Amino acid sequence: MSRILLIDDDEDMLAITERWLKKAGYETDTASSGKAALEYLGENTPDLILLDYAMPEMDGPAVLKAVRSDPGLDGIKILYRSGMDDGDIDRDGGGADGVVPKSEGKPGLIKAVEEALS
Repeated sequence: MSRILLIDDDEDMLAITERWLKKAGYETDTASSGKAALEYLGENTPDLILLDYAMPEMDGPAVLKAVRSDPGLDGIKILYRSGMDDGDIDRDGGGADGVVPKSEGKPGLIKAVEEALS
């Protein structure tokens, strides 16, 4: 069973996303900040990270850069999950594996997760 780390500063979004993924058969862990996510990643290696793009203090691109610079975490797939307009997201900067708009809801999320883990 695949383990997914959800990183989002919106607690409601974390709860909804976690519920959807658990119902789809995935194991999940959550972090409500970039700093908390990096602490988690110091001891755990998920199969996939769903990373909110816009967060206070340490945004998605900063978390992505930190993860990609750690050789022990290099193989983890990372998808940005954002409510921003697609054109406002730097898809290539830092090496994200894709973007899942929050507006796509459960079907788009589950499809993107399945594709990323296949």
